[in-house]
Amino acid sequence: MENAISVKNLNVVLNGHRVLADVSFDVSAGSIAAIVGPNGSGKTTLMKAMLGLIPYQGESAVLGVPSAALNQRVAARIGYVPQRLDFDRTMPVTVAELLDVHLLDRSRKNAAHEALSAVDARDLLPKMIGVLSGGEFQRVLLALALLNKPDILFLDEPAAGVDIEGAAEFYARLQDLRAQRHITIVMVSHDMDVVFRHATTVLCINHVLVCQGAPSDALTPDTMHALYGPEHALYPHKEKR
Repeated sequence: MENAISVKNLNVVLNGHRVLADVSFDVSAGSIAAIVGPNGSGKTTLMKAMLGLIPYQGESAVLGVPSAALNQRVAARIGYVPQRLDFDRTMPVTVAELLDVHLLDRSRKNAAHEALSAVDARDLLPKMIGVLSGGEFQRVLLALALLNKPDILFLDEPAAGVDIEGAAEFYARLQDLRAQRHITIVMVSHDMDVVFRHATTVLCINHVLVCQGAPSDALTPDTMHALYGPEHALYPHKEKR
C-alpha cells in the first residue's frame, strides 16, 4: 500500500528548544493514524511540521510532496482542522458564507451543500455561526476541511469541547468518510477509547517516537508508562467495536 505521509529523521527546534528529535514513520494511504502523547510532548508541533507550517530539519512529505514545498495545488488536497481556530463567532456570518469564502473552485456551485451533507449537517447552511452548539461548530469545521475534496485530513483534537454524544457522532462520521472516499486521516487525540475504537495505527510521541503500530499492539503497559507515567501503565486495551 502506498504511503500518504513519509517522515524521516524529523527534528524541530523552537525558541532554542528541541521539541522533536529524529522522528521517522510512514502513514499508509486510507488509514486513520492517531498521534498520542502527554501534554507538551510535540504532537501539535509534529502536525504543523508535516503541514509545512513551521520550520523543520530532516524529511517530511505529504502526498509525495515535501512539506516545506507544499503549494496551493497540493494544499487543496489537504484538509486541516487546527486545535484552536482564531475566529470571532460573534461576527454576523452564516455557515454558507463561511464555506463560500474558502471555496477554491468557484465552478462548484453546490460545494457547500456537498461538504455539509458529508457530515450530516446540511440543515446548518443558513444558520449564523454564533448560534451553533459545540458539536455543530465542529461539524462545520470538518465540512470546511472537506470543502475542496481533500485526499487527506489533519485533525488536531477535533472533538475537544464537544459532549460525549456529539463526539461519538463526529468519529462515526470520520469512519464513514474514510470508507466512502478512502481519505487518509491523521488526528491528535488524548482519548484512548477513541484511539482504540477508530484508529488503524498509532504514533506515540514524547519528543521522540516512542512507539508506532496498531493500537492493540503498540500501546502496551510499558509504552503507556513511558508516555504518561506509572498511573497509566495498566490502561485496559480495548478492541474496536
